[in-house]
Amino acid sequence: MKKIIEKIIAWLSHWNKDKVLHFSLCLIVALLAGCIAKVLGAENTGVIASAWFAGFLVGVAKEVWDEIDAEGSDEKDWAADITGTTIGTLIVVILIV
Repeated sequence: MKKIIEKIIAWLSHWNKDKVLHFSLCLIVALLAGCIAKVLGAENTGVIASAWFAGFLVGVAKEVWDEIDAEGSDEKDWAADITGTTIGTLIVVILIV
């Protein structure tokens, strides 16, 4: 497990501020959605689905925003979104489900 965490940290260290924001936003939203779903009494599969889809939808919204208002999105933005969403969901699975 320690080696996996070290690899993730090494991969993330190459990201600029924008990628870290994409990752963090999706991770936090996934965590919050999972917690809220659990508090509202969702079954385990509902908690997991809520976490992943909430993080994913926020990532999509951020990409649309970047296309309209900023310089545009790229593959690394999408990778940061999906990584944040997935890690947030995995934390929900480990700690909540």
